[in-house]
Amino acid sequence: MKNKNLQKIIFAALMVAIGIVLSSVVSFSYPPNSTIIRFGIGYLPLIIVSIVLGPRIGFYSSIVQDILAYFVYIWVFGVPSGPFFPGFTLNSVLYGVVPGLLYNLKIQKQKLFLIVNFSLLIILLLMGAWGFFNISWIILLIENRLSEGMSFSPIVIYLMLILGEVGIIGTLIFLYQKRHEEDKAQRIIFSIIILQVLVTLILTPLWVTILYKIPFWPQLPLRIIKAPIEIFIYSVLLIRIIKIFKNYQI
Repeated sequence: MKNKNLQKIIFAALMVAIGIVLSSVVSFSYPPNSTIIRFGIGYLPLIIVSIVLGPRIGFYSSIVQDILAYFVYIWVFGVPSGPFFPGFTLNSVLYGVVPGLLYNLKIQKQKLFLIVNFSLLIILLLMGAWGFFNISWIILLIENRLSEGMSFSPIVIYLMLILGEVGIIGTLIFLYQKRHEEDKAQRIIFSIIILQVLVTLILTPLWVTILYKIPFWPQLPLRIIKAPIEIFIYSVLLIRIIKIFKNYQI
């Protein structure tokens, strides 16, 4: 029993360390040095902990990662990434708890997650298609309402939209191919979509508004463009990683 508990602690600590590196170093903002949107996979290890070890350990790991990441960033770069704010800790906790809960949730209707995933992804696909024809309006909105002197390249936004649309189409194809198999992959993708909607589109812009007085609604277009990209990246990585760890007995 002691050995198993020690293995859990070591595994969780390793994931937290990887998460700190990913969130502090392997991530970037657009526009550069701004608080509008940030690309990265820093929450990936927390999702792994939540699914492999359970949401309770995921909860503790998420708090540790969020606090340590704040101080590691100061140690590495000499300045804080921003003020420490409990709202971002809540974001981290959601990533450490929700996937584990949904992964082991007992539901009799086996196709539920498949149907919901298809519906949500198609909505995101249509929103992306709408964005292609409204780039000028999106840029005008965010430049006029977010910050003076902040410029947004149409080419970059088009590229983000293309990557997001390709990612969604790829995810839809994957879901269709796996429609007759066990729904564990569907649960992982559902967790990612729900967390992207809740954290990326609702909570994070709310925290940014509270901290920096940046208007809430003008933040959403770029975040909606960003979400499909991260959904695809998280899905591809997690489904393969969890498959490796599914027989991980500790």
